[in-house]
Amino acid sequence: MSETTTISEPTTSNDIREERLERWVKQPPVGPNMQYLRDAERVAALDHLGHRDTVLDLASESTLTAGIDADEVVRLDFSADASETAREELGDRVDTYEVTEPEAPRLPFPDNHFDGAVCIGPYDWKFLDVAGLTDEVHRVTTADGLYVFSVPTPRSPYAVNGNNRFYEPEEALDIISPEWTLTDYDLLFQYPRPLHLGINSLPESLQERFVTVSERLTEQLTEREMWHRASYIVLAARPMKFKSYLQRGVESLFRPTGENGFWDEVTDSIIRALNYEIDGDSVTWSRDESREWRYATMAMMGVLNWRASSVGSDRHDKKIHREFEYFDEHIASGELLNEMPSYGLGPLLSVYATAATVFDEKRESYLDSARTLFDHAVETVEFDHAEDSLVLYGATYLLEADPTDERVRAFVKRGLSEISDRRATEGLFHFDNATTRRHQNQMYTCWALARAIEVTGQTGYLTDVESALDYTIEHRMRKDGAFIWEDLPFYARIPGEIRNRLTERTPYWQYLYECHQTFFVNAVAHYYDAGGENDYTQAVRRAMAWIFETNGTGRDLVDVSGIGVPMRQVTVDGRMDNRQFTSGWRDQQYKGTYEVGSYVMALTHLLDGTIN
Repeated sequence: MSETTTISEPTTSNDIREERLERWVKQPPVGPNMQYLRDAERVAALDHLGHRDTVLDLASESTLTAGIDADEVVRLDFSADASETAREELGDRVDTYEVTEPEAPRLPFPDNHFDGAVCIGPYDWKFLDVAGLTDEVHRVTTADGLYVFSVPTPRSPYAVNGNNRFYEPEEALDIISPEWTLTDYDLLFQYPRPLHLGINSLPESLQERFVTVSERLTEQLTEREMWHRASYIVLAARPMKFKSYLQRGVESLFRPTGENGFWDEVTDSIIRALNYEIDGDSVTWSRDESREWRYATMAMMGVLNWRASSVGSDRHDKKIHREFEYFDEHIASGELLNEMPSYGLGPLLSVYATAATVFDEKRESYLDSARTLFDHAVETVEFDHAEDSLVLYGATYLLEADPTDERVRAFVKRGLSEISDRRATEGLFHFDNATTRRHQNQMYTCWALARAIEVTGQTGYLTDVESALDYTIEHRMRKDGAFIWEDLPFYARIPGEIRNRLTERTPYWQYLYECHQTFFVNAVAHYYDAGGENDYTQAVRRAMAWIFETNGTGRDLVDVSGIGVPMRQVTVDGRMDNRQFTSGWRDQQYKGTYEVGSYVMALTHLLDGTIN
């Protein structure tokens, strides 16, 4: 008689993962000290969510799912067995059950489908594609929706567990940079591991006393400076829908002025600006009749940057070509070259050179115009004014369009060398003009240097760009993400403050400009294109969030304007209508097309993957 031996299959990593996913849905009972964390995460997450129409739960523990207050709840798990366990636990409290692969998560839902999403726990798991999942959640969440998720920090008593991920606070913020804006957070305290394990071994009645202390310490962790003391962080973030913002921004430049756009249907060209009046919550727009060449040139710089990118399209090509015809007419007459400062000349040079790479059928024509502008630049630009940096910027695009032109290459190398020599020990660039230290001039210089580094490969100059960006973040970026115009010492502000009190005119350093946000974002994007490795993504996120969330008005500046682009400025005390304390000084109540150009360019950079 033979004996039958049963040989069990070895346990694979997939088996372990499947078991872990299933066990996560229905967690076993634990003592008060461990249950405290589960409860604290759940309560924080549900408080942030509040009531929602439709909520997507991404594999949270089932008691959290059961507590969601929504008209419709959809649950997604990362294995079929885990989903089945969830169904057994939750039944019809969940309207729909779905499954996706954690290594390549794809959410089977349309864009902008949920106004809430929650994921408490899974961001710990090493086998989860965290970036891919976060991108998918961004896609399916509405612009006014909220995503709540949690991450453990190295202060967690479980940090010795090699199976999990643990995030320093800056790494947690990197998850949402730059496509999300952080709206709220909770910091949760846990005891250090030795004490944590010791408490777990105590009778439950004694554990409760330690839980009471943990809850009190959690309540004290409120400020951003305390993030490094937390064991777990629960983050609440809103998606910034850059794709929609970009589409509306581009459309505004080609919408007729009669419809509050920037396109003049008489001359077939982009105008300088729209003026505005504010009456309560109502904004009234009117066409600005003045002309400054530099405005439309920077507007077109943004348009061509968009058109040449992976997110651009040909839907405005007819008007783009007509704008070039308008420029050509005035170049031929000599009017444009005689009147245009380097602020406009450089962007226009970049526009023609970029167009030569986009529109093959007009390549030679656009290159000829670019060379005409370049010849004028060689004769007039000395790199002694901060805005001359923009001419270097434009020349880099001409060199990129025609790498064989040694004259352009020599000009770019000269500009790179001479401008970099103007970096002072503080980190900023000092030119001869009185406004050299202002934010926009420093950012234009960063654009130019980074582009020159990119096309010449001279990466040794990257430290010059880094110095200006670092100074800007440290000394000019406010806590709300806005950039001040210039960090003047107190004694230098005294005359302006006196004039303000006597005439009710607002000093320029009390204005916070939307365009200053995008100038910085574009500088960072060009820095990365040049090979820069410093991490500025969180600063970019904060800068863009100011436009849409944190600007002190409590409103999205695009929604306020009603014309598809942000309002021009907000004063430091939250005003957009300056009549009350400027006594009719109206020169800040307009939206210039140069601002729209930088805005379009920044959104393009954010969407085409330049800034990750």
